Amino acid sequence: MRHLTVDRMDGIYVICEDKDRKLFAIPRSELPGSIREGDKLDIDNEGNITVNGKATASARSTTRRKEDELFEN
Repeated sequence: MRHLTVDRMDGIYVICEDKDRKLFAIPRSELPGSIREGDKLDIDNEGNITVNGKATASARSTTRRKEDELFEN
C-alpha cells in the first residue's frame, strides 16, 4: 500500500507527495470531490484510492499544535 499527502491542486490534477518527497499527479476525477490540501491518501495494490480520515485528522492536529506553540510567544 502506498501513502500520499495532497500537496496542492493544479488544474485537473491533484499533486501528491510520498514519504520520500516524490511527487505524483492524480486526475481530480479519480478522487473524492471533497479532497483538500493536506489530506492523507491510501492507494492499495489494485489502485483504489481512499482518504485516510484518521491520518488526516492526526496530521492537522499536530500542525495546529505546532502553530500554537510557535505563535504563543
